[in-house]
Amino acid sequence: MVRTAVALLFSALCISLPAGRCLAEARAQAPQVNPRAQAMVDFKKRLDGYLELRRSVTEKYPEVKETGNPAKIHEREVALGKAIASARANAKAGELFGPLSRDLLTIVEKDWNSRSPADQKAILSELPKGLMLKVNQPYPPNISLVTVPAKLLAQLPMLPEELEYRLIDRRLLLRDRDANLIVDVLVGAEPNRTE
Repeated sequence: MVRTAVALLFSALCISLPAGRCLAEARAQAPQVNPRAQAMVDFKKRLDGYLELRRSVTEKYPEVKETGNPAKIHEREVALGKAIASARANAKAGELFGPLSRDLLTIVEKDWNSRSPADQKAILSELPKGLMLKVNQPYPPNISLVTVPAKLLAQLPMLPEELEYRLIDRRLLLRDRDANLIVDVLVGAEPNRTE
């Protein structure tokens, strides 16, 4: 009964006020959306879009049943990576991370700054000079698949099993496991090389 009275009062006020003012007041009363939560929802939608594209491409490259032959597994991985890259030829760095990039940059930066200078230097010294990481390129075979530290991983959004995070110095990557393909690179996180 109280809700009905409030609704009637609001309707009466809206009728007596100019239309633009009534809409502005209604918008002001609308619940505010948490920007980080919205960025997470949007990130999941973009991941779902990638996975849909990936499924359509993967149908043409069935799993290798003969796991005793690494050459066949590698051939499928390379072919799948090239096919996915071709299907998303216009993909750009930061496209999947989207607005969530700002939060992720902060998380990665805090993790990097929490490391000792000796750890930072050791991490950077293991990387080849001039290393370029781009979307749609295979993950470099001369770099180990270093896992993201558990403390950092706990702060990142969960990923579907087809994808994983990789951290190379301060650059956060999304990697397709089966295709060994860099799906996205967090824009703005560059190494501090002081050598």
